[in-house]
This record gives sequence, C-alpha cells and structure tokens, in this order.
Amino acid sequence: MASVATSLAMVLIVVVAMSYGLLAAHADINFIARACKKTNNFALCMAVLRANPKSAQASTEHDLASIALQIATNTTRKNAAAICDLDYKHHGTPEAPVWHVCVKAHVLAAADLIAGAGPSFNVGDYADVLKIVSEAKGAGDTCENAFKAIHKTSPVTDMDRQTTEHCGLAGDLIRLLLTK
Repeated sequence: MASVATSLAMVLIVVVAMSYGLLAAHADINFIARACKKTNNFALCMAVLRANPKSAQASTEHDLASIALQIATNTTRKNAAAICDLDYKHHGTPEAPVWHVCVKAHVLAAADLIAGAGPSFNVGDYADVLKIVSEAKGAGDTCENAFKAIHKTSPVTDMDRQTTEHCGLAGDLIRLLLTK
C-alpha cells in the first residue's frame, strides 16, 4: 500500500511540475510578444527570438536586447565569413571589385559589433550600441547597391537581408533601453 501512495505522490509531483513548466513557457512567450510589439517588425522579432533557446529565460527587455545583439553579431560574423569565401572565388573576374565592397562592408560591420557593440552594451552605453548596430545594418544595402551599380543581381541577397533584419531587430530592442 505504501508503494501505491508513493507512486501516486510521484505522479502528482510530476504533473504539477509539468504544469508549472507549461505556464512558465506560456508566460515567456507572452513576455516576448509584449516586447516584440514595440519593434518595427513583430513577426520577425517573434520568429528570431523564439528560435533562440536563451529567450525562454529572458525576464527583461534588457535580456532580450542582449540576445538580439548576440544574434545580430553572430549573423553578421557568419555572413562576413561566407562572403569572404565567395570573394576569394571571384578574384580576377569583372565582379571582383564589387565583391571587395561587400567583404569590406560585412567585415567592418562584424568587427564593429564584436569589438564595439558588445562592450558598450555591457557598460550600459546603449546610445553607442545603437549607433554601431545602425551602421552594421547598412552593410547589406552597401553590398546590394554595389551589385546594382554594375547591373548584376546580387548572389548574396539573402545574407544581406538577414544582416539587415537582425541588426534592425537588435536596434529596435536596444532603443527600448534608451527610454529607461
């Protein structure tokens, strides 16, 4: 009889624990949604933040801005590396100068995010972070415009868009910290 009572107690504890976890997850989604409603692109904000497991533990807009900044930095770094690889493959071609423009824009954006935005965010200099993120956001446009100038379709449009969107989202969330 004691084992039945023990088993029942264990089942009850598990059910309560699972219910609490579901409520917490639901509350996290609601918190993210409230913050995302304050951005320029609610759907993008929700998609990007919900795809990152760290967002589930976020409890402040500061936490979400930090996560978005890290996502923007990682995206820009990854895209810069991929564009560098593509640049190497186009040495000696008529498009080589355009690839150099794209590399420069993306590498500088990644370097500024890594060396400037992260440290400024950590000391609470959100105005400086916003300036850096806004400049990094322009890397994609710089690359796209370079290809347009030679009447070619950019083969890195998706990477450019992703950099622009992720930096834009980080900027939107960091802007929320400026008003506090």
